[in-house]
Amino acid sequence: MSTDPPPPPPIPDAIGTDELLRGIDRGIEAHLAWNQRLLRCALLRESPGDDMLRPTAHHLCQLGCWLDQSHEALARYDASTTAAMLAAHQQMHDATRTMCVALLAGQPTSESIMLDFDRNQRRLVELLHTLRLRVAEAAHRIDVLTGLPLRHGLLHGFQALALQAAKSGTELWLAMIDIDRFKAVNDTHGHPVGDQALKHIAQVLSAGLRDHDLLLRYGGEEFLGLFLLPDAAAATQLAQRMVEAVREQPLRTRQGLVLDLTATMGWTAVRPGEGLEQAIERADRLMLQGKQMGRDRFVLSNDSLALI
Repeated sequence: MSTDPPPPPPIPDAIGTDELLRGIDRGIEAHLAWNQRLLRCALLRESPGDDMLRPTAHHLCQLGCWLDQSHEALARYDASTTAAMLAAHQQMHDATRTMCVALLAGQPTSESIMLDFDRNQRRLVELLHTLRLRVAEAAHRIDVLTGLPLRHGLLHGFQALALQAAKSGTELWLAMIDIDRFKAVNDTHGHPVGDQALKHIAQVLSAGLRDHDLLLRYGGEEFLGLFLLPDAAAATQLAQRMVEAVREQPLRTRQGLVLDLTATMGWTAVRPGEGLEQAIERADRLMLQGKQMGRDRFVLSNDSLALI
């Protein structure tokens, strides 16, 4: 029997939701196959393989190789469950090594070790299923590419911030943000570079946000922001900073390209009692106005006041 563990696959730059879901499914399947090796050791008294007998066995099995490359991505969805799952995986391997060494030496395995193995094996599978559920749920709420929320939770966030604005005496501002000439980026450099551009813009826009600000990917190359601000002057300053931040931080791709990107933004104050759709429509019109005026700018409106 070969004792060499399978090599781990190359680590990708970013592990997407679909890839994590497939990895969890493959990990559970690999664990079932791994149990067959343990069963042969128990029934036939043959070595399960050197990789199973090493102290680092939890890094050498197929599931362990995948967890080494994926545990940080899993932790972004549920850090405590990921930590508990990694601990259960290692403890299961520790109990397995103790059992196998005793079996190969012709000695009985203690009941406590058997219970420890069984408990951690069950816990491992349960936690993997829990993580799969967390990742699947997040697929409907989080944009894997940018890490920003998707528009599915927008209404709830809008209502919560509108209520907070009314209580605190501040103003709620909504911004529609569009990457200029994004189609040309995809057409000229390909969609992988376009994906890098989206991720880059999301990082630039997110860098200066406060805890109660909300930025999400609205769709395609469009982003939507919600901000609690004292007045139009503060909104103007923030909009100017965001436009300048995008302009002054070019995308430097993994392929060695340096792309100057700009964004056009439409900003509007949300009126008391106004619905989300009305505010979005007004901000979208302001953003399109900025496009017609040459892009790389913001257009801000507070009812009759418009600043460009």
